Order: sequence, then structure tokens, then C-alpha cells
Amino acid sequence: MSVVVLFVVVVLAVVVARLVLVARSTPAPAALPSPELRATARTTRRWRLAGLAAGLGVGVITAYQGALGRGLLLAAPLLALCVLAGVLVGELRVSRPQGPVRSAGLAVRRVRDYVPRALGAAVGAATTLLVVVGALTTAAGSPDDLGRAGRQLFRRCSATMAEGRGAWPGSFYTVPLTVVVACGLVAAGLAMTRVVRRPRQSGDVGVDDALRRSAAEAVTAAVGLLVAVPLAGIGAVAGVAMAGFGCRPGWWNVPLAALAVLVPAAVALAGWCVAILTGPPRVLRPSEPVLR
Repeated sequence: MSVVVLFVVVVLAVVVARLVLVARSTPAPAALPSPELRATARTTRRWRLAGLAAGLGVGVITAYQGALGRGLLLAAPLLALCVLAGVLVGELRVSRPQGPVRSAGLAVRRVRDYVPRALGAAVGAATTLLVVVGALTTAAGSPDDLGRAGRQLFRRCSATMAEGRGAWPGSFYTVPLTVVVACGLVAAGLAMTRVVRRPRQSGDVGVDDALRRSAAEAVTAAVGLLVAVPLAGIGAVAGVAMAGFGCRPGWWNVPLAALAVLVPAAVALAGWCVAILTGPPRVLRPSEPVLR
């Protein structure tokens, strides 16, 4: 457990260091074509970083406070929940266009027009897999020797011999995880709806759309972090427990092989999402054309 805690601390330190570098190297949104767009970029960027900073604090506290590894499992999802809250508040803080003359376009904006396709597909697949894997491990879990539900995988090897392995990612872990992930998905839906429906700011329409894409990318990456880290954790713990059985049936090799592929893929997705969340907003990256 001490090795896991050290790993979490190192990851959080890397995230903080990257945030500092980004804060120093990212140009201010002064190059945007209108005061409204500059104000929008500043507001959404500040609240997004504030949510990430708050999430880091919540994640560290949760990792050390949760019992029997439950805090470590919930640390990253709670961090992602704070990021989603920051994105949502930032979008809500964007004011309506001011001035005596305003115009409204007739274009219909849809969520799918702003969500990045590759990342969105990966996050959707990870969310589905988390539901499936969590449901299977919850159904297979048994109480441990102290009666805590779902903390052990039990198998009767023969009429005279039985074997149990733990820790197992059963209901002791998946029930609180389900609550956090459900809250995160609701927050993501609210944030994405606000990103799409907020009033268009005056100025370059392409830059305004780029700001929306940047916000949608941050929401998608936060959901990716919300599901990828617990998916990797549940898969790794389940795989270790199953591989440790002395009377393991041959068909268990199939889920073990699947978990051996799933865990690194979930870790890679989490790394991708962290890189997006701690990097400069897409519309502010130098030498990149404005998306239209």
C-alpha cells in the first residue's frame, strides 16, 4: 500500500509541475479578435485551472483518508469531478454579449459537433467497460473475514477445499465509486449543455467555436479521468486476485488476458486526459490555426 501511495504522490507532483510550466509558457488571450472573446477565454481558463487545483487537494486528502484503499480508488474520480465543476462554473460565468445592437445566428449547435471524436470514442468505451467490469466484480464478490461486503473473491475448489482471495473490487469499493461517477456524468452533461448553449460572443465566429471546442475537450478529458483510473484500478486488483488462486479453472485465463490488455489501455487513456487537462487550451496554443 505504501508503494501505491508513493505512486499517487509522484503523479500529483508531476501534474502540479506541469501546471506551473503551462502557467509560465501559455500566452495570454490578448491575440483574440474581440474583448468579449478575450474575457471568455480568461474566465473559462481560470475556473478550469481552479477546478483542477481544488481537485488535486481533494484527491490527496481522499487518498489518505479512505479506508482499505477505497480513498485511492476515489481520489482521481473526485479530482475529475472538481474539474467538471470548474468548467461548468466558468461557462456559467461567461456573460451575455453587451451593447445596444446584438444579432443572433440561426445555426443549430449540437454537442457532437464540439466533442473531439477520438477522445470521445475512447472515453465512451472506457465508461461502458467500467460499468461492465464493475458489475461483474460486484456480482462475484463475497464478504471478507470481518463481514465487509464484496472484499473477497471466494471459490469452492472441491467438496473439501475452498479458497478466498482479497482485496477484491466488490461492492465495498464499487458502491461509493458508482455514486461519484454518476455525479460526475451528471456534471459533465450540465457542463457540455452549457458549453453548447451559451450565447455566442461577438467577434470571430471561428474563434468562438474554438473556445467551445476547448471547453468540450476539457469536459471529455475530465470524464475520461473519472472513469479510466478506477477502471485500471479495478482491473489490476481483480487480475491479481484471480491469478493468485491455486485452484484457478482454465477458463479464467480468458478474463485474465482481457484484463492484461484493459489495464494498460486505461492507464494510457488516463495519461492522455491528464495531458489535455494540464496543457494550454487549444485555442491559445501558439502556431495553431483557428478551428472553423
